[in-house]
Amino acid sequence: MYYYIYDTFINQKKYENSLQKIEQSLVDAGISGKIFRLNVLKNLEDIANQAENDNIKNIIAVGNDQTMSKIANLLVGKNLATGIIPIGEHNNFARSFGINSSQEACNILSKRKIEQIDVGKINNQYFLLSLKSLTNDIIFDFGDYSISPKKNNKSCDIYNINPMGADFKSNPKDGIMEAVFSPGQQSWLARFLSGKKNEIDNRSIFPIKKVLIRHSKKSVLLSIDGQKNIKTPVEVEVLKRKLKIIVGKEKIFN
Repeated sequence: MYYYIYDTFINQKKYENSLQKIEQSLVDAGISGKIFRLNVLKNLEDIANQAENDNIKNIIAVGNDQTMSKIANLLVGKNLATGIIPIGEHNNFARSFGINSSQEACNILSKRKIEQIDVGKINNQYFLLSLKSLTNDIIFDFGDYSISPKKNNKSCDIYNINPMGADFKSNPKDGIMEAVFSPGQQSWLARFLSGKKNEIDNRSIFPIKKVLIRHSKKSVLLSIDGQKNIKTPVEVEVLKRKLKIIVGKEKIFN
């Protein structure tokens, strides 16, 4: 019922004990399955196709954000659920899905609580969490009108799932993503003179379903889920509830 995909970096000796504990926990929970260790000869797309042919319902990433991103990109629109057992650093996906440790992940996977979430499509790639730019030299083109950030905006991001600790909510099940234009750091005097207590007061948030992101001067690099970059211009659209995710009770969205 489960395929487990081990990323290459967990072959390091320092993860040996963690893997042994994980594998024993999976056996104890009755959800042990076939293990695939990624290398140059293992094609993720072939594994996903094999899972469908074998009537496997769950493909689990054992690794970090990069592992999860690669697997999720292959499962969009498929009748397969994915989840993650986090190991090592950079595990924003796991925390967003309510998974705070590898041992906790095993218990969550056994309960198999599934949410169907939205996916952001950017050209021919996908993202789950966010699309980020660190410059304001950018234009959001909606066809009939366009929106550009203010001069003091230092970041222009699109969120499917709001980041940990954010004071705004982005619901990854409503078919809408939030574009957030955030200002740079202001001095206390500038905030006092403007009557604003902090930078959050000057932030702009607006909903999007589909947009062309282009630049005004030269191509801008956009970061896809913090994993890889793509240059403008790009088309971005929301694909509503196109990915099945196994989540825990402490997921950061409703």
